[in-house]
Amino acid sequence: MTQLRTRVPPEVWDRIFEIATHVPYTLTPEIFEKSTLIGIDYNKQYHPVLKAALVTKRTLVLVCKQWWHLAIRYLYRAIFIDKARHIHSLRSTLQNYASGKGAVPGDGPLGWWAERLDVVILGAGIDEERLADIITCLPNLEIVSLDIEPSFEQELALHFIRSALRHTASSLRILNWSTGPRDSNPETLLAERQLLAELPRMCILRSRYMPWTDGLIPKNILSSVTTFAVERMLITEGGTLSGYGVEKKRVSLREVIINICWYDFESWEIFMGLYGVFLHSVHLTHCDNYQNRFFRYLAMIKQSCPNIRRLTLSLTNFWILTDDVLSLPPIEYLGLSVWEDYHTQTESETLFSVLVTLGDTLPTLRVVQLTNPLNAAYLITDHCEITTKAMEDLVECAFRVEDHDGDLLFERLKAMREPLDCLRYLFEVADPYE
Repeated sequence: MTQLRTRVPPEVWDRIFEIATHVPYTLTPEIFEKSTLIGIDYNKQYHPVLKAALVTKRTLVLVCKQWWHLAIRYLYRAIFIDKARHIHSLRSTLQNYASGKGAVPGDGPLGWWAERLDVVILGAGIDEERLADIITCLPNLEIVSLDIEPSFEQELALHFIRSALRHTASSLRILNWSTGPRDSNPETLLAERQLLAELPRMCILRSRYMPWTDGLIPKNILSSVTTFAVERMLITEGGTLSGYGVEKKRVSLREVIINICWYDFESWEIFMGLYGVFLHSVHLTHCDNYQNRFFRYLAMIKQSCPNIRRLTLSLTNFWILTDDVLSLPPIEYLGLSVWEDYHTQTESETLFSVLVTLGDTLPTLRVVQLTNPLNAAYLITDHCEITTKAMEDLVECAFRVEDHDGDLLFERLKAMREPLDCLRYLFEVADPYE
């Protein structure tokens, strides 16, 4: 009997590879749903997943030549570099294929497939010039996240990288620019302003320092950037929007991410006085245990952001959620997380006590989301008894309590407990002789 060989169409394989290598919320447009977390919170959650996905992608391209041609685009779609020695080999590969001298014939420049680049290398040893060569080979980048420490003369090192980023100017939409000197060097800020002026499609911008020391973001950037974050907000010469020619309908800025520092408050007051009226969302990152600083920033947001609808708090612990926090603006969404992977049962009790109170005092609230997946995991595992009781107390509240993926926390708890309840019945309740 003749055996019929069925050949799987390339379109089917392509769909299989897409599903096998997909990492949610790491490419456009999905990543915009996580815009509030861009920076440390986002990297902590998604960098390990991106790195793990590379193992799957490398495995696919090594199966056979046909799979190499079908899967290579997924390998280079999101490039992740966390070791300095990888820079040299990646640069050689990209340049060889760009010049038609790749190891596998019949394929064009591999850099054309790249949509995302993450570089996380701390310490000496990185070659910024070769890194710049890599960026130059990636003309269609939409997302760039750089967290490196320059290994030699800082301004020269950053010059290479800034020059390379100009090659992606027409496509770049998200820039997490955590690279640079620890002090606000005027020459560096000037060079950064010049680079940003050449990125017309920029939507999310995170920088180490506020590039504009008068607080006035250029009109062309205000019309495109929707989310803005700086690690240090330093406004040394506060300007005003009057006479600046900014039309409200041309301002796209809707979200800011604030890193709470004792020496930045006055600068943030100036910034929020200029742009607070446009904001719909604010993320507060609290880095120490000084509650008074945290409360000052909350009061500033309430006063300067009349249109705010979303507030996200990244905290050192849940104990900071005291009565002062309950005086919130009329938000519809509240995101909560703590930095530590572990939190105590007392903190869980504090969290749910605050949520019960918010159910009575904040009628506009519709969603409370635990943005750190480990916080939600502790609530439904180690602290499941506390969570079960709290869910009963919250049943009459108008808001949902969700995990980081938007699933109801109570449904996750219920799904986990049902098998345990069945086992408990079998071993403790059921008559063994029935």
